[in-house]
Amino acid sequence: MKKIFRHLTVSLLCLTLGILSLQAQDIQSAIQWLDRNQPNKAIQTLQDIHQIQPTRQTYFYSGYLAIRTNRLSEAQQYFEKGTALDEKRHPLNKTGLGIVAFLEGRTADADRILEEVLKASKGKDPEILWRIGEAYTGYAQVINDVDTPLYPHHNAQKAIEYLEQALKRDKKNGGIWLTIGDARALATPTNGGPAVTAYEFAMEYLPNRSLPNHRIGNIYWAGKSYNLASDYYKAALGADSLYAPSYLQLAELSFQTNKFKDAAANMDKYLWLVETPTAELRYRSAQFDYLARQYSRAVEKLEQVKNEVETPVKYRLLGRSYFSLKDYDKSIQNLETFLEKAPDKAEGLEYKLLGRAYQNTTDTTIAKDSIAVFYLAKAAKTDTTENLYSEIAEMSYRLKNYKDVVKYVEAGEKQFNKSSVKDKFWLAMAAYKMGPNDSTMYLKADSAFAAVQESSPDHLPTILYRAKSNYYGYAGQDTTFAKSVPFYERFVELAYTKKEEKKFKYDMKIALKFLYSYYTAIENDPAKALEFAQKGKELDPADKDFNDMIAQLDKRAPDSASPKPQ
Repeated sequence: MKKIFRHLTVSLLCLTLGILSLQAQDIQSAIQWLDRNQPNKAIQTLQDIHQIQPTRQTYFYSGYLAIRTNRLSEAQQYFEKGTALDEKRHPLNKTGLGIVAFLEGRTADADRILEEVLKASKGKDPEILWRIGEAYTGYAQVINDVDTPLYPHHNAQKAIEYLEQALKRDKKNGGIWLTIGDARALATPTNGGPAVTAYEFAMEYLPNRSLPNHRIGNIYWAGKSYNLASDYYKAALGADSLYAPSYLQLAELSFQTNKFKDAAANMDKYLWLVETPTAELRYRSAQFDYLARQYSRAVEKLEQVKNEVETPVKYRLLGRSYFSLKDYDKSIQNLETFLEKAPDKAEGLEYKLLGRAYQNTTDTTIAKDSIAVFYLAKAAKTDTTENLYSEIAEMSYRLKNYKDVVKYVEAGEKQFNKSSVKDKFWLAMAAYKMGPNDSTMYLKADSAFAAVQESSPDHLPTILYRAKSNYYGYAGQDTTFAKSVPFYERFVELAYTKKEEKKFKYDMKIALKFLYSYYTAIENDPAKALEFAQKGKELDPADKDFNDMIAQLDKRAPDSASPKPQ
C-alpha cells in the first residue's frame, strides 16, 4: 500500500512539475505577444492557462500584463488574489502590489510594501529584484529615438540599483540584462554605450534576440547612425518576423532619411501585425503613402480615418492626393476646407493646386477661370519653380481684365528678373486693348510688340498689331501713315510668303484697303494702289470695295479717306 502511495505521490509531483513547466512556457509566450504589440493575444494566452490552473505565477503575470497595458486597477485585483498563493520567501504578488502603489504615486505605501517584500525574500530573489527594477524604469516605451516611460513615476538610477542586485544572483538572465539596458538608456540618454553593453549581454543569453537587437537599433538612431540602426531593426525581424515594433521603427527611420516608399511599406507591415492600430498610426500610414506618391492608397486610408483625427492637415493631404488622381472637384472641396480651417498653415502649393483644379473642373455653374486666376495669383507670390504670373496674365487677357495683364506681367518680370516673349506679347495685346480709354497705351503696346519682334521677327500677329498700334498711337499727327504703313506692308508680304493670307483674311482686307488709300491719297502712286486692290479682289471676290477701288483708279482720283484698323 505504501509502495502504491509512493508511486502515486511521485506521479502527482511529476504531473505538477509538468504543468508548471508548460505554464512557464506559456507565460513567456504571452509576454512575447505583448512585446510584439499584440496585447489581446498575450492576455488570452495567459487567461487560458490561468483558468486551467491558477498559480501565483499566473496571477502575477496577469497583473504584469495589466500594468504593461496601462490597467493598474485590474493589476491590483490580480495581485490581491495572488498573495494567498505566494510563498513565504517568494512574495511575488505582494511585490506587484508595491509596484502598483509606486506607479500610482502612493510612495509611502509602495516603500512600506516593497520593504516588507525585500525583508521576506531577504533581498536575494532575482525575479522580485528584477520586477521592482523594471517598475522603476516606468516601463520605457521607445517612440522613434526617444525613451518615453509609460508611467510618469520612474527613477532610472534606483532601477539600476535593483537590477544590479538581481544580476549578482542571476548573471545569465537575459531578461534582466535587457531591462538594465533600458534603465541605462533612460539614465544617460546622450551616452548609449552602457546600454548597448547590457543589450549585447541580453543577446547572448536570450533565446529570442529580437528585443535586444531592436533596443540597440534605438540607441544608434538616437546617435544619428541611421544605417546601423536600420541593420539592427532588420536583425530583430530576422530573429522574429512578427516583432511589429521594428517595422514601425523602420518606417519612421525611412521617413527621416527620405525613403518614402520604404516608409510606406514598413508601416503597412506594422499595421497588418498589430491588433488595434490607433487612428494616429493609420493617419501616419496615409502620410507615408502620400509621400511615396501612392495616392490611391493615401486617399483610401485618409477617408477612413478623417473623422478620427483632429488635424486640419488631413484635408491638405486629401486635396493634394485627389488632385494627383485628377479628381478635381474633390480636390477643390478638401483644399478649400483646409484653407478655411487652417489659413495660417497654407502653402503656395495649395493655392496653385486650387487654381489648376478650377481650370480642370467640369462644373459649368461657376466662373471657374476667374477663381483660377485668384488662386494662382496667390500662389505666384511664393512660387519659385515657375512663373505663374505668365500664365495668369494670359488668362486675364482672355477674361478681358487688361489692367491685370499688365500688372501680372510686370510682377513676373520683377520676381524672375526676366519676361518671356509670350509675356511681352500679352502685355502688348492688353495695352492695345486699353488704348481706346487711354491713347498713351498704344505706344506702350508698340514698345512691347517691338520687343516681341526682336525675338520673332516674322510673327504675323505682332507685325499686324504694330501697324495698328502706330496708327492709333500717332492718330491726328502727320506721321500717322508713315509709322504704320511699313508694318502693314510687311504683314501683307509675309502673309503671302507663308501662304497664310486666308488665315488672316479679315485683317488682310483691312491692310490692303489701308495701303490702297495710302498710295492713292498720300503717295499718288496708282500702280501701287492697283496692286493692292487686285490682291484684295483675288482674296475676296465678293467684297465690292475692291471692285470699286479698281474702277475709281480709271475714272477719278480716289477719296483721301482710309479705313481704320479694327
